[in-house]
Amino acid sequence: MRRKTLSDSTLEMIVSIDQRLTELIASDIPKRLHCIEEKLDYINPRLLTIEHVDRFYSEVKTVLSVAEACDYLGITESHMYKLTSGGKIPHYKPTGKLIYFSRSELDDWLLHNRVFNEIDQENEQTRHTDQESE
Repeated sequence: MRRKTLSDSTLEMIVSIDQRLTELIASDIPKRLHCIEEKLDYINPRLLTIEHVDRFYSEVKTVLSVAEACDYLGITESHMYKLTSGGKIPHYKPTGKLIYFSRSELDDWLLHNRVFNEIDQENEQTRHTDQESE
């Protein structure tokens, strides 16, 4: 049987690849990781600033789009469209197509149909009794 041996050019190529991999591991990867860490250090504070501005803007904004109103109310867009098409939630269509909401009207809508518990009913009765006795 004849044994196959690697040619000199093949051996040179393997040694060259091995050297390049060793160089990459030794130099490029640590440099690249360091570069990535520096970029993250630069980006992270800006992301926090963007999140802060976004939160502030969403708290100050008084007119909301459908997506913003859904986030605010914690409902899906399909549920929101059912509410608007049924006239069950106050909304505006300034162009006849796009739907907008007033934050304060959404707050009022959320708080309608209050359900009284026993403590509320007792307090209400006590208040009426106090007013009648005056």
